[in-house]
Amino acid sequence: MAESYRCVVATPTRELFAGDVYYANVPGYDGHYGVLKGHESLVATNHQGGKLVLWLDEEGKETKTFLLHMGCTQMLHDHLAVLGRFGCDADAIDVDEVRGKAEKLSARIDEMKVEAEDNDAVKAEIDAEEIHLSWYKAQIEYATTGKESYKQ
Repeated sequence: MAESYRCVVATPTRELFAGDVYYANVPGYDGHYGVLKGHESLVATNHQGGKLVLWLDEEGKETKTFLLHMGCTQMLHDHLAVLGRFGCDADAIDVDEVRGKAEKLSARIDEMKVEAEDNDAVKAEIDAEEIHLSWYKAQIEYATTGKESYKQ
């Protein structure tokens, strides 16, 4: 009989989930791994654009899925913290809205590249915006490919 443990999923700007879970399938940098109560303490890097699946019941019939981009995960004293640089409820992705944001951001990056030739501040801003653009692309990929097989 599996026991539940505390889990928090968050980004720098908001908490996406806080509650008890029975199992977590975490998108690690080198592949997904499972976490049950009593798991060894760890700190690990998350995959870029990975799917996190939480079991809210013992059998895994009730789940919650999040898409995370970068960040890290910590398990300590039966408390799991999954922190992403960006993240969202995977079922709430609006593909058309995200595509629109990606197109605008891509055009902005192209404009910035023209003025970036000798400007290190603009180059740094481009780097940051390209990471944000990769987050939009991960959401689009997740929503338009088989959600069940996405980066498992």
